[in-house]
Amino acid sequence: MTETRRPPSSNAGAGWTVRQVTPRARWRRGSDTCPACGATVELDDAHYQVELDRERPRTRREKLTRERRLLSFCDETCADEWVSTFDRID
Repeated sequence: MTETRRPPSSNAGAGWTVRQVTPRARWRRGSDTCPACGATVELDDAHYQVELDRERPRTRREKLTRERRLLSFCDETCADEWVSTFDRID
């Protein structure tokens, strides 16, 4: 089972894996800031989404085993550049 959370503004954090890079359109209302260039990403227009995934630290009371974060990018170029930087850092 996964939990979706609003991602941090940076890519800091150990154990994250890029699961997929997907073009989106009309995903939902609202906007985000592109982590690569800082432009406003309108989520109901065409944009790219990067899904990050990692195993959650185990606790006695926690049932979820995976954690997921979604990042929204203004275009494919920004998503690709960010992923290549993320891969070098992590």
